[in-house]
Amino acid sequence: MSYRNLDDDLTDVVLNVHRRNAQATRRLANHPLTRAYLEAGFRILEREFGTHPTGDDDRLRRPLATLTRETVIAEVANGPEPLPRQGTVGSFRDRWAYFPDYVSDLTRYVLRAQRMPWDAVLAEQAGTALADGEFSSVVHEVAFRRTMLSTHSTSMRFRYSAVALAMRDRRLYESLSSLYEHVIEAWEPLIVSVLSSRGLSLRPGLTPRDLAMMLTALNEGLALRVASDPNHHVFDESSRRSTLGTAALALFAGAVDTGDGASIEDVVDELTREPPHPEPA
Repeated sequence: MSYRNLDDDLTDVVLNVHRRNAQATRRLANHPLTRAYLEAGFRILEREFGTHPTGDDDRLRRPLATLTRETVIAEVANGPEPLPRQGTVGSFRDRWAYFPDYVSDLTRYVLRAQRMPWDAVLAEQAGTALADGEFSSVVHEVAFRRTMLSTHSTSMRFRYSAVALAMRDRRLYESLSSLYEHVIEAWEPLIVSVLSSRGLSLRPGLTPRDLAMMLTALNEGLALRVASDPNHHVFDESSRRSTLGTAALALFAGAVDTGDGASIEDVVDELTREPPHPEPA
């Protein structure tokens, strides 16, 4: 949760800050102190969702328990130097009269920050290697790196809570949808490029976007498994192998048309069809 562009326009993120006209609202949404409050909340969430249980305290804590108006205002003092370091109850309430409004805007801010360049950079690096390298080894390496990014990301853990928050704030769905679209847009062109460079095509009914969506879902599901199961076998750092890599290869093997023009359903039906009974001697 460390990548943020402090020059981004936040008008479409800070939706609960209102003034008499659109220009004044935009100005307040992008005011350095507004961003300082959001960055303060960001750091609090990073500590809460990045903390691994120690076993010393097994009480069930309320999600976002450490995020309060008081803790946010106090945390402003620990912000980066370009931003203001002094917050007050008055300036906070001037922006968010009700604390749930702040939580809503903070969630959108975090989701915006999650659209990091990692996927785009990793996809770009993988493009050349997948075009002419040993395919399965490259897939395993790319999948291992993506697994590491996901499982070590505290923002990914926060996203699970964001899904629950979205049930109370429908506008969060737009941010979540935008985030997923960003990820798919990074990987879909790579799949198109790989298929083209190797003279391959997908089975009828499948598109590169379908594969990108499936791989994204696999990645997030496995990241959730890691977050909830300390004894997982999702990846092995010594061999740089991961379940995501094996799953990606299995998905690719089933999705590529081998020349028979059969759909996935046709292939599965053929595989599971009863073998003919041998005729009696």
